[in-house]
Amino acid sequence: MVEVANKLCTTPHVVEYWLEKYGISRRSWSESAYVKQNPNGDPFTIKRNLSQKDKELLIAGLMLFLGEGNRRDKYSIQLGNLNPIVIQIFTKFLRQIYKINENKFKLLVRLHKKFDKNKARIFWSKILKMPKRRVLIYTHNDPRSKDEQQRSEYGIATLMFCNMKLKKWLNDSLNKYIQKLLK
Repeated sequence: MVEVANKLCTTPHVVEYWLEKYGISRRSWSESAYVKQNPNGDPFTIKRNLSQKDKELLIAGLMLFLGEGNRRDKYSIQLGNLNPIVIQIFTKFLRQIYKINENKFKLLVRLHKKFDKNKARIFWSKILKMPKRRVLIYTHNDPRSKDEQQRSEYGIATLMFCNMKLKKWLNDSLNKYIQKLLK
């Protein structure tokens, strides 16, 4: 409201008075923040008319999210796995079914210190068709983690798309599908 008041060269109290007088509802704090972070609208478009292949991809994506996704974080869609195929399928799901804005898409890779960060970045960038700058590698040195037990030279990847609106849609879609299966 302060920003609106500044643009109109008045005070927030006057703006509040006008809103009440003319019956204009106010946005919540989270709605305001969402609009500010996404000035061009939603950074995704949900595909409505699904082909049979799209429906199969939708089911695969929902089931991967159920098994490997982070359902607790309400602000972002996250799915982590060591298997590149799992990450590839989920990436395809987000791109084709939700048509996400690629600029808000990133991959976090947890890599053991003994492996080459650049080699891992190139690997993930290539198989996900994602610019290297959006593949963020961080090394770990957990004392419980023995060098000889490290099996993946490319690390554990977590695909991330930050958008609470799409996260809610994904959770709702998953819950509807689960209810349908349990009937």
